[in-house]
Amino acid sequence: MAQSKPKGKKSFTPEQKEAYKAQKEAQKEDLKLLYEQFLAKKTIQDFIGIISNYKQTHHYSLRNYCMVLAQSEKRGDSTFVGVLNSFINWKKQDIQILRGSKGYKILVPIFGKRNNEGNKKEGDNTDKEDEQYLRFFKIGNIFDISQTSEYERYLKEQKEIDEKIMKNHEIDYETAIKFVKQKFPQVKITEDFKPQSKKGSYDPLSKEIMIYQNSSHTVFHEVGHHITISILKIAGDIRKDYAKNEVLAELTSYLLFHKFDENVHYNFAYSNVWANRITGVFEIEEFEHIFKTISRFIDKIK
Repeated sequence: MAQSKPKGKKSFTPEQKEAYKAQKEAQKEDLKLLYEQFLAKKTIQDFIGIISNYKQTHHYSLRNYCMVLAQSEKRGDSTFVGVLNSFINWKKQDIQILRGSKGYKILVPIFGKRNNEGNKKEGDNTDKEDEQYLRFFKIGNIFDISQTSEYERYLKEQKEIDEKIMKNHEIDYETAIKFVKQKFPQVKITEDFKPQSKKGSYDPLSKEIMIYQNSSHTVFHEVGHHITISILKIAGDIRKDYAKNEVLAELTSYLLFHKFDENVHYNFAYSNVWANRITGVFEIEEFEHIFKTISRFIDKIK
């Protein structure tokens, strides 16, 4: 009777191991390049959408999330949603990956621990935790909800939400004015509705907002300048950093609108006129930090 071969790990030659390693490194470089090209084309509307949707996938880094978005864009995947999970985590929720689905690649950090025994001083009997450090990144695969058995139910829920959003374009102008006067009493608001090219302006020295059109969007944009310049002090130089300051004001306006109604359909048409090269102003990590800073401030406003 013939003996069966013992089961175990398949052995590779040193040459095969090197070839495999080189292949993986090349894939990592391709991912990084795709990520950089993806970010270079984004506007403030894109970035705000990325950061907002990123909250659904907080267990992946923002960089990995953008890498997945870049791959989806390259594939031209019209069904992509951006709700992501690994094969195992989808399975834990009793959600099946559809047959033939191609995973999206991410960079998974692999950590190691340094033994701190050598750092103990004489007479120190305490157990010191080993120091964790990043060893390398490996390539992993995750799947979008559109690639799962949960997709049809998700679409039904999203349709109901979208129908509600499209009905809400702006909040009432008087409501916005009342809010600013109550929450920011140090700001002086002057209205001048004579026809002109400007929509509004903010003077950080006098803390005066000029409103030239009956628009809650304009009110919140100008108070956004006040918040980022005079309160949070995260804005740039008034003369040199115009684009950055406009991005911050528009971001603040967006978040203020969503404080009143999370389903508001915000109009980014104005901001995209001048913020179409946002990556020349912000790194994505900096933008994420600023988004969180402004969000925390606005969340505290009662």
